[in-house]
Amino acid sequence: MVDTLRAFVNRGHNRRRTAQDLHIHRNTLDYRLHRVTALTGLDLTVPAEARLLEAALTARDLA
Repeated sequence: MVDTLRAFVNRGHNRRRTAQDLHIHRNTLDYRLHRVTALTGLDLTVPAEARLLEAALTARDLA
């Protein structure tokens, strides 16, 4: 899930390009992003929550 989230952030939240980068179907990407939401309780469609997830990903990468 972390790699999927990282790719999604790196592609500016563009689902089509993220799916292409990961070589997966867009439905698979949507499923994974929904899992991120389910696991974290943060919704990637809400800008403030998406930024919080991005910050958490950055913090994880720095640790």
